[in-house]
Amino acid sequence: MRGMERRQDKRGRRATDRAPSAPAWMRIGVLVLALGSTGYVLLMSRDATRPAREAHRLQNENLTLSAQLAASRTAVLMQAAQTGIDVGTAALLDDALPMAAVERARGVAPNAGFSVIGADGAILASQGPVQSPGVIALTGPQAGGRRLEARILPSLPASGAVRIVSKTGVILASPNAAEVGRSATPLIGVQAGDLASLTTPVATPGGRASVVAAPITPDGPYVVALQSGPPAGAAGLLGEAWVLAAPVLLGLGVLALFLFQGLRRARASREWASSEKRFRIAVEAARCGVWEWDLDGAEVTLSDYMATLLGFETGGVVPAEIVMARIHPRYRDQVQHALRQASAYGAFEVTFPVPGDGGRTRWIDARGQARGARGEAGFSAILGVALDITEARRAKAAAQSAESRLRDGVESISDAFVLFDRQGRLILWNQAFEDAFDFQSGVVRRGAAKEELNRIAALAIKAEHAPTDGRAGLREVELHDGRWLQLSERFTSEGGSVVTAADITAIKREETERRRAVEDLSRTVAQLEASQQMLSQLARKYEIAMTRAEAANQAKSEFLANMSHELRTPLNAINGFSEIMAAELFGPIGEKYKGYAGDILKSGQHLLSLINDILDMAKIEAGKMTLHYEPVSLRDVCEDAARLMRGKVLESGLTLEIEAGDLPDIEADHRGVKQVMLNLISNAVKFTPEGGTVTLSLTPFKGAAGEDRVRVACADTGIGIAPEHMVRLARPFEQVEGQHSKTTQGTGLGLALTKSLIEMHGGRLNIESEPGVGTVVSFDLPTRRPVQTVQPMKAAFAA
Repeated sequence: MRGMERRQDKRGRRATDRAPSAPAWMRIGVLVLALGSTGYVLLMSRDATRPAREAHRLQNENLTLSAQLAASRTAVLMQAAQTGIDVGTAALLDDALPMAAVERARGVAPNAGFSVIGADGAILASQGPVQSPGVIALTGPQAGGRRLEARILPSLPASGAVRIVSKTGVILASPNAAEVGRSATPLIGVQAGDLASLTTPVATPGGRASVVAAPITPDGPYVVALQSGPPAGAAGLLGEAWVLAAPVLLGLGVLALFLFQGLRRARASREWASSEKRFRIAVEAARCGVWEWDLDGAEVTLSDYMATLLGFETGGVVPAEIVMARIHPRYRDQVQHALRQASAYGAFEVTFPVPGDGGRTRWIDARGQARGARGEAGFSAILGVALDITEARRAKAAAQSAESRLRDGVESISDAFVLFDRQGRLILWNQAFEDAFDFQSGVVRRGAAKEELNRIAALAIKAEHAPTDGRAGLREVELHDGRWLQLSERFTSEGGSVVTAADITAIKREETERRRAVEDLSRTVAQLEASQQMLSQLARKYEIAMTRAEAANQAKSEFLANMSHELRTPLNAINGFSEIMAAELFGPIGEKYKGYAGDILKSGQHLLSLINDILDMAKIEAGKMTLHYEPVSLRDVCEDAARLMRGKVLESGLTLEIEAGDLPDIEADHRGVKQVMLNLISNAVKFTPEGGTVTLSLTPFKGAAGEDRVRVACADTGIGIAPEHMVRLARPFEQVEGQHSKTTQGTGLGLALTKSLIEMHGGRLNIESEPGVGTVVSFDLPTRRPVQTVQPMKAAFAA
């Protein structure tokens, strides 16, 4: 060979020259054998490194899933804790006790701890995990000078490979409590600003570990998973080293290669089994189901917990149509759409319910990522996890219900209400606020700037005034439409502000009316004071005139009462002699003188009737009329009065009818009742034309107090009375003027006397009339004597 030292003999020839050269076929065979051995070694080297690469890929997937699982679990805990804060804050707004608010929050998120912090920072109530290294704290808004703080303790794998890091790079939670609060950059070798881009495992500086980050929320914090081991490029370098060493170690390397291959296969299997075991433990601890959907084979591989979520007894490979059958029918199309999207773009995310036993429904949130290379038809397999979010949805529904109750409470306030945060952004308002300043639709919205709303509201304000009571924080504004509002602004403990606007338009109007009334009263008082002297003089004159009138009236009444005998005695003599002459008791006197005697008798009787009425009125006015109560039959009294008036009835060509059933006797003055009936029949006969009808009707009934009473009605078909003359009826010495009244005789005392006698008996007189139709005069009397009698004539004369 060329690289070997040439040895020569004594004769100057090379030793190799003496040996015959090898045949060409042998040299070609050796070369082919060497090349074949080298190719075999290369192939075996690649097969030996394939398990290592596969194990490294599985480790990276395991690392990514561990980070995603921890992020999902922590996100669920934080979401439940935030929901608990919302429920507890709503309880604090309802003035609930601090411990009651903590218990309500713990009812929504039992795995979290809660504390109520006062305005001075003191803890008013607390339950659950205390503040310690590794505990993540969430703080709620101020509610009446108090705020709710939540604490969650993330459950991290005991292996120490997973940590929670804030977006600023500070370790928030770690299995090693000494790391909490320190910077994560020295540990993971990555700056805080690069955490959002670590969605796939990358090698740390130095290549001794792989790191991946999964965001808990879009803006952080992050779950960072760290896995020790050689970088992905180490296997490639090792393969290249074997290729370079293959020609040299061709002989012994084959045996060593077989032994090394077996050892690496065994180690890769052990590492893969250990990784799978750690992954399974982490998944079961997180109560998270793992699944893999084979789109080409239409099969789904389920973990045991995932099978439990879907209602299967054990995990394993399940046909896809059976899995779809477990999903609520209304959500199957959504799951199919999510699968098509994942096949096209690689990302899978969907939420769906699974009906359970007893009518209970379990809500599942499934997320996954395409696995393997993308083919012409898209990805063929999707690997993902699923969480049971039933309790989270219930907590969210409870929070929404609490918010709805809060909004209903705010809407029920009649005053305008609006709440701003510390940045001056609109948070909460009611319809009364929009109506108060006539905002256009869409202007008042969540997040609107306070300055912009104030500018628009100022356009509706006409003038602004200080409050009348001088209280601080209050303003009174007058709007262009005439309304008045009282504005009150208070600041919340977190720096926000609450503004209320009460409608005081009615109060302002009352104040205006009150001032106007005071002014009118002042003018009236001045006028009264100015006329007080004149009124005093008029009062004295009126008093003197009243005294004189009462004295004259009393003298007149006494005179008429005392002159009753002197007036009646000569008139009775005239009536008696004229009656004897008209009856021709002492012999015939001739028709001419007989007619004169009848005229004298008729005129005397009429004059006697007038005198009796005047004397009775005088007695009533003077208080000397006395009623003698005795049992009286109204039917008999009506029949007696009808017999006495029958002559006038026949003479006037009228018809007199009496309608009366069985009536009880009443306690009354017989003469007074009879006089009432005579006056009513007489008036009806006077004002009823020839051919008319006068009807007397008697009806028993019950009074308002349940007492027995009798109603007497005298109805005629006479000329009637106009409505404007009704008020003059029953006044002494007054008659309604008319053509018919001029042809009838009377002083106007009959109806007034009738009304007085009825009222003295405790009755009431009622008159109904229609011109041209007739008149109905009715009255009712009690069947028993009234406890007290009245003196009605004073009222009659006063009227």
